[in-house]
Amino acid sequence: MTEEIYEQVQLEKLKMSESKKVDEQQSIQMKKLVSHTENCNHNHETLFSFDQLLSQIGFGSYQLWIYLIMGLLGVTEGAQITLFTLMIPILKNQWNVPDSLNSLQASFVFVGFLTGSMMSGQFSDRFGRRSPFLYSSFLTCLVTLVTILCQDIYQLLFVRGIMGVLVGFFSPCGVTMLSEITQIEVRGRYMSLITLTFSLGQLFGLWIASFFLINFDDGNWRAMTFYCAIPGMFAWILCVLKLQESARFQLLTGKKEEAFEIINQMSKQNNSELILTDDMKQQLINWANMMNKIAKQKENASIASLFDKDKWFITCLVWFNWFTLSFIYYGIVMMLPTFLQGLKLGDSYLAVHKLLQLVISSISDIIGAAAASVIIDVKYLGRKNSLILFFFIQALSSMAAYFDDASRFMLWTNFCKFFLSMTFIFSFQYTAEVYSTKIRTTGVGMANGVGRLGGVIMPWICLYLSSIDLLSPFLLFTVISLITSLTNCFLPFDTLGKEIE
Repeated sequence: MTEEIYEQVQLEKLKMSESKKVDEQQSIQMKKLVSHTENCNHNHETLFSFDQLLSQIGFGSYQLWIYLIMGLLGVTEGAQITLFTLMIPILKNQWNVPDSLNSLQASFVFVGFLTGSMMSGQFSDRFGRRSPFLYSSFLTCLVTLVTILCQDIYQLLFVRGIMGVLVGFFSPCGVTMLSEITQIEVRGRYMSLITLTFSLGQLFGLWIASFFLINFDDGNWRAMTFYCAIPGMFAWILCVLKLQESARFQLLTGKKEEAFEIINQMSKQNNSELILTDDMKQQLINWANMMNKIAKQKENASIASLFDKDKWFITCLVWFNWFTLSFIYYGIVMMLPTFLQGLKLGDSYLAVHKLLQLVISSISDIIGAAAASVIIDVKYLGRKNSLILFFFIQALSSMAAYFDDASRFMLWTNFCKFFLSMTFIFSFQYTAEVYSTKIRTTGVGMANGVGRLGGVIMPWICLYLSSIDLLSPFLLFTVISLITSLTNCFLPFDTLGKEIE
């Protein structure tokens, strides 16, 4: 067997070990082929991938500490989003802030998210995972506390924009870190749990608000800001004490000794029986060299590649999905206190009861995410049919929220958010599967960025429509959900069961 054939088999072995969805029968055949090839090529260098290493070390206290850090930061982010939505009517009352400036404030936050996300990859790929994450999470806590000192809306606009950049910066760093320290067998399941911390953070923010809100027009927002920042402060302290650089990153950037030291610490903290021998070290170095060689073959990946002749149509449909989702989801989340305040619901709906409605609304997100994890691989639904169905149900729910009696407004809103939560997960899965490995990160990142643009323009449109008719944004949600459901019918294929390229 020639050198080229052997190298191709090694590449296929790496793809097989790191792919999430590999047909079982093909996997067995591939392993037999690799085994036969290695028996015929004793003179060649063997590989021991980092994922194989993680599988032997196992999941233990080393990963749990880092998951705790990311979870606390997720709680902080969710709490700050809740606080932001609650502050809109409060500032309108206390500072006489017009709707245009409230819209600008929301847009600043989302533009900051987008800017930070675009910067994050450049920094973390050059300077590692730990340092950018450590500094950005510290600055996020600091800027959050600076918010308390703001005396007018213009100072708050500036601070909110900076905070958006920092949150958008550290979030991708955290996700990357988790993916690089978690073994492939549980990576998807455990990382999906982190997404729930955002909803838990929303609940935490509402719990804090229950102590300081007088009503939806008045309350001590400075105290709420301070207490909502506490989980982030604990997360930063744990970062300093527990967070180490990614051993995978160190290995791939040539810092072999530092990587091996971190691996030994990981094994020790997890009480693993793994002992890193010289032979294993050499095989890991071989793996790193091979991965770096593969990476060089991907240098031509670009945004333009998403619009090749066989991909441009899918890209347009996927981007429209993400834009619609962000526009509707953040439209409901950020406008919900305004909707509840404006509805004439009688004495039974005092501030505490409205807060309870917001709590139930956040719980619907959690239930939706859990339901999606159960049905996402149902054969007869698939990704495409599910997206068509969920967007259609969202349209019906939005229409009911507008036309039905006000006493059932929150019922329909929660129903809509339940399916929005599921649609987000299905859209992410479809986007990650529809593109080849060479452009997958570019495809997912750009789709997420386009979704952020939906959040940028949302407040301007929704606040304007609400000034005409309080619940009229739900008519807009109905129309764009129906359009998106229809456009998904033109997706050329489903990705359920499709082997990832």
